[in-house]
Amino acid sequence: MGEMTDLNSSKLIEAVRIWTGWGLKMFPDRSDDRVVQHLGRDVASKLLPLIHELNADFHKSDAHSVASTLEEVGRLAAEEFRKKHPSVAEEIVQALAWCYTYDWK
Repeated sequence: MGEMTDLNSSKLIEAVRIWTGWGLKMFPDRSDDRVVQHLGRDVASKLLPLIHELNADFHKSDAHSVASTLEEVGRLAAEEFRKKHPSVAEEIVQALAWCYTYDWK
């Protein structure tokens, strides 16, 4: 990961929630534009690269090919992600797990 940012900051949590649509949409709807609209171009330009990196890290999990249920897929992928990023906010893990399990349903 490039320049390290506080993975537990309220601004990053908010940006991930907005970007994924978690708590806002019925299914994941990842949108850079929505982050820019809500947080402004300056904040978004700092947070979006980190969000994309975190999402890519989460999606490196092979949980989808070893788990037998969607619930297990999400749990295993989240566990792997937490090991890579032990300081990450749980809300970020949950939002990215929601996207991951949707992608592999």
